[in-house]
Amino acid sequence: MADINPFESAVAMFEKVARQMRLDEQYPGQDLIRRMTTPDMSISFRISLALDNGDIKAVEGYRVQFNDDRGPYKGGVRFHPQVTLDEIKALAFWMYLKTAVVDIPFGGAKGGVCVDYKRLAEREKERLTKKFFETLHPFLGINRDIPAPDVNTGPREMAWGLDRMRKSTGFWEYGILTGKPIELGGSLGRDSATGRGCVFITEAHLEEHGLSPADCTASVQGFGNGGQWAARDIAALGVNVVAVSDTSCCLRNMNGLDIPAVIQHKTSTGALAGCPDADQLPPEEIWDVPVNIVIPAALENAITLDVAKRIDARLVAEVANGPTTPDADEYLFDREVTVIPDILANAGGVTVSYFEWVQNAQGETWEQEHVDGRLKAKLVSAYRRTHDLSRQHKISLRNAAYRIAIERVARAMVTRGAQ
Repeated sequence: MADINPFESAVAMFEKVARQMRLDEQYPGQDLIRRMTTPDMSISFRISLALDNGDIKAVEGYRVQFNDDRGPYKGGVRFHPQVTLDEIKALAFWMYLKTAVVDIPFGGAKGGVCVDYKRLAEREKERLTKKFFETLHPFLGINRDIPAPDVNTGPREMAWGLDRMRKSTGFWEYGILTGKPIELGGSLGRDSATGRGCVFITEAHLEEHGLSPADCTASVQGFGNGGQWAARDIAALGVNVVAVSDTSCCLRNMNGLDIPAVIQHKTSTGALAGCPDADQLPPEEIWDVPVNIVIPAALENAITLDVAKRIDARLVAEVANGPTTPDADEYLFDREVTVIPDILANAGGVTVSYFEWVQNAQGETWEQEHVDGRLKAKLVSAYRRTHDLSRQHKISLRNAAYRIAIERVARAMVTRGAQ
C-alpha cells in the first residue's frame, strides 16, 4: 500500500469524472480542472520538540488549504508516523469535495505532523500540539481556516490549540477550532458524528433497497473513534456485527460480538487483543469474513484490488478517508458491490463541526437530539440526491457524489471570477 500515492489517486478520480461531465466544455477557457486539483496553499514547517528527557526531536508539520470557493477552509489535524505532504493534500482535497456534497458553506483543508504521537509523554503531546498551532496561527481564523480533530487528536488537542490561539491573538474566538470539549464551546454529538453519520446513510440505503437491518451482518476494519461509533450504532440498528479489527488483531464471532463490551475492552486496554468470547485472528483477516456490510474505518488505501477480491459483501460504507484504491473501486462496481464513498459516508464529522461553528457564532448550545436530528436530515438528503443521480446515469455512488461536488464548486468558482 505504501507505493500508492493518495493524492494522485484522488486527482485521477476527479479527472475521470470531470471528463465524463465535459467540465471544460461546460466552462470553456476557465482551466477548471487544474484550478480545482491544485491547492491554494501548502505549508510545510519544522517543529523542534523538547522531550521530557532533555533531548530535542525535529518533526515535520503540514497544513494544506486546498479550496475556499464555497467558504472558509475546514479540515482536521492528524498526528501519525505515516503522515506525508501528499497524504495531507489528498485529505484536504477530499474535504472540499465532502463539504460540497453535503452542501455546507466550507472549503477544504487538512493538517498533520509526521510523528509517533502515541509514544510521546503527556507533556510532550501538549508541547507539540501548542507548537503546531503557534506556528500556524497567522494562517488560521474563524472565517479563514478552521481546524478540527482527526487521527490521534481529539477534544484535548483542540483545547490545547484553542489556548495557544487565544494567547497568539490576544482574544477568545471559540469558533476558530471545532471538536472542542463541551466546556470550551464544543458541540454535543461531535465525538459520535463521523461513525453515526455513516450509519444514518447506511440505514437510508437499506431502506431504499428494502433490506432489514436484522437480516444483515457487518464487519468494521479499524476501531478508533469512527469505527467504534459505527459499530455501536449499526449494532443498535439491529445489524449483527460479527468482526472488528485494529492493529493488534481481528476479533470474530459469527454469532455476533457484544459491541459495548468490546469497546469497553479497547478503552481499558488500548487494543482489541485479549477480548474474550471471540476468535482472535491476524488483523488482515477481517477482509475474509463473509458479511453483508463492510465498514473500513482506518487509514487510506486499505482496500486494494487484492483486498477487494477477498471481500464477500454487498455494501461497503467508508468511514475512513480514501480507503478504496481506484482499481479496487472499479472492481467492486463491476461486481455490483455498492460503495458508499467517503466524501458522503463520513461527512458527519464536518457537518457537526459546522453545527459547532454555528453554535459558537450564535452563543448557543444545542441539545444532543437536535444535533442528531439535523445531522440525519442533512446526510440522508445528500445520500438521496446522490443515489438518484447514480440511478439516472447508471454510475457508482462515488461517481455521482463527485459530480455533485464538482458542479457546486465549479459554479462557485466561475461566479467569483478569476482568483
